[in-house]
Amino acid sequence: MWLGVGESLVLASSCYIALSLALSDLLHTSITATTLTPYIAGFVTIMLLSLFASGLYQLKLANNLPRTMIRLSAGVLGGTLLIAMMAQLLPTEVLTTAVIGRSITIALLGLVGTRLVFYSLCDAPALQRQVLVIGSGIQAKQLDFDVQSGLLKGVNLRGFVPIENQKTSIIHQQNLIIPETDILGLVAELDIDEIVIALDDRRGVLPAEQILACKMRGTRVTALLDFLERHTGAIAVDSLNPSAMIFSDGYSGAALGNWKKRTFDLVISTLLLITALPVLTITTLAIWIESGGKAPILYRQQRVGKYGKQFSVLKFRSMRTDAEKNGAQWAAAEDLRITTVGRFIRQTRIDELPQLLNVFKGEMSFVGPRPERPEFVADLKKSVPFYDIRHNTLPGITGWAQVCYPYGASVDDARRKLQYDLYYMKNHSLFLDLTILFQTVQVCIWRQGAR
Repeated sequence: MWLGVGESLVLASSCYIALSLALSDLLHTSITATTLTPYIAGFVTIMLLSLFASGLYQLKLANNLPRTMIRLSAGVLGGTLLIAMMAQLLPTEVLTTAVIGRSITIALLGLVGTRLVFYSLCDAPALQRQVLVIGSGIQAKQLDFDVQSGLLKGVNLRGFVPIENQKTSIIHQQNLIIPETDILGLVAELDIDEIVIALDDRRGVLPAEQILACKMRGTRVTALLDFLERHTGAIAVDSLNPSAMIFSDGYSGAALGNWKKRTFDLVISTLLLITALPVLTITTLAIWIESGGKAPILYRQQRVGKYGKQFSVLKFRSMRTDAEKNGAQWAAAEDLRITTVGRFIRQTRIDELPQLLNVFKGEMSFVGPRPERPEFVADLKKSVPFYDIRHNTLPGITGWAQVCYPYGASVDDARRKLQYDLYYMKNHSLFLDLTILFQTVQVCIWRQGAR
């Protein structure tokens, strides 16, 4: 959020400076700073959307500066092309080629500088959230691993407080803290911002009165499940239990199937079918030519939809016709069954475009958990806890799991992707759908996780 605000100011300033330089007689004409506002707002909006669609507002990029710079250049280039097109379509003499070029040059320098400063501050000790963990068992160990591996940013684990009568204590001895008096005194001594409850078993062992005293003094107290959800955008399946879902504000089936979402699906799928018509035509011809006109263009495959009902999902055929002569199987990283055209359309996700017809028919939504094959679902329901919950909403062409996690081809991958699917189901909103759509653009551009 703060990075977006900072870059909005950089973009607005660069556009204003460029316009001011071009209109040197600004004070002697009818053009004023007020009349320039629409142009500046349009410039900022288009550039921010382009940067967002390039995946530049993901904190994980902070660890990879070269990749960030490549994406930043691509995002600025995409925004420049859109602004140039808008300038040609709209009757205006203000956004000339010189003004656009000058704005982009100043903006690019400002964006690079902003990113360098922001990333240098991301892990600054002074800005990290000081966290005290109650518990020293399996869940506490997993939290420690997530922080040490860089999955959780901006978090400094000050220590772990073991609880009496807990069966397991697997945290390294040097990270354990035994309060000399009480937890309230320890929180004050370490200047703790947040207490995370990470107990494997809470029955009768949680020092509730001490923790309540901390909360009443202003220290945030969070359950591990909520803490991980906030920092990772996923629901930790291994820490989840039915009561947490029952009493949660999310997981509302009505919110996932209301008329607003259906209207959104119809409008978006119709617009995309019209817009993608040239791509659909070219892809059809390419598949037909490659097969010599002897193989089908579309591929129909049974998938599990809402409430477990099966339906035929439509895709452009990207594999040989005998690809599954030995039965259903996951796609491998270098799968020899994939055709030449198929490899390209899978990497760019063009093979998914016919599913717009599934959305139009109401069998799928535009955004939702990806539908899985019945053969795999039967096994996954036995191996992955709460897996069947994802079938309480319409499956989607794209989803939160698709933009957050690479291609999955194992039970462990299915478990990890389910964590993102559950997050989507709990926190679904139109804004989240739009966020996923923009993030899907960068998935297609950078061919993330394609097989």
